[in-house]
Amino acid sequence: MVGQTIVYSHGARIRSSMGIFLKAKRVGSVPAATFFILFFTLFSILGSLFLSVGASNPVNKVTTSLLASNSFKTDAGRYFVSKALETATGDERSLLLKKSPQISAAVTAILSNPIFKSEIDQISNIAYTYYTSGKQGKESIDVKPLVQLALLGLESVDPQFSQLKKELVKIKPIKLQPQTKGLDAAKIKSDFSIGVLLLLLLSLITLGLYLLFAKSGKAAVRTIGFVLLSEGLLLVLIDKIAASIVSTQATKATESLAREAIPIGAHPLLAPFTTVGILELLLAVGLVALSFVKFKGGKKNLA
Repeated sequence: MVGQTIVYSHGARIRSSMGIFLKAKRVGSVPAATFFILFFTLFSILGSLFLSVGASNPVNKVTTSLLASNSFKTDAGRYFVSKALETATGDERSLLLKKSPQISAAVTAILSNPIFKSEIDQISNIAYTYYTSGKQGKESIDVKPLVQLALLGLESVDPQFSQLKKELVKIKPIKLQPQTKGLDAAKIKSDFSIGVLLLLLLSLITLGLYLLFAKSGKAAVRTIGFVLLSEGLLLVLIDKIAASIVSTQATKATESLAREAIPIGAHPLLAPFTTVGILELLLAVGLVALSFVKFKGGKKNLA
């Protein structure tokens, strides 16, 4: 009897200890999941923003989007003629009125020229690299090749445009100087990158803790799937709301070309939100589906 009592007491203590351990696991999973959702939400939003403006030159994304739009390039040609007519007089005005369709088409062709886009990208990349790398010396960007390319296109319409070549000497290079006042682009980019990496690390750590404390693996996978599902929907919603706001603000622009250009240029900057959101939604669907499936005896069965 004595021996039986000892065995019973020992077994009871084991069961009690296991109960306390399992309860502690369940309690620990709640704060771990809470912090994971917090850090991962911030990472999803700021990570998408980093892909938009921090990972590479955002200006090139905007110009690529604009120059890929046939409607924008066509309207830009018409806009060029209309703005030139506002100040043109004498023979210049007569030329613009006489050959406005050809001039408009020439401007559209210039914007469609891959060499023209390459020159714009080169100018943009030099400025972007200069300011985001924190260079201290002075540099300059020669924009004359870009203007010369545009003049060649206009000369094909009428030789009189060749007279504008004498104005090339007046075009000064764009001077780049170190930032001594205001925001430091290099520091902002560096801090932004570190912040996104830190949020990723914290997300992974809290995710690991949640998996450690979770009641069951299947429940943990399902919960993570639902988190990804909500995050994916949030990112897609942010893109749609931001695009709507941009479109609304664009309608308030005084220039017709700006009203068209703003939504087109904003699209590639907002696109990462939808891209990341869709990836998270696809992963969420996979995880949720997996959580309802179990493997038993080598065969797949619904849980």
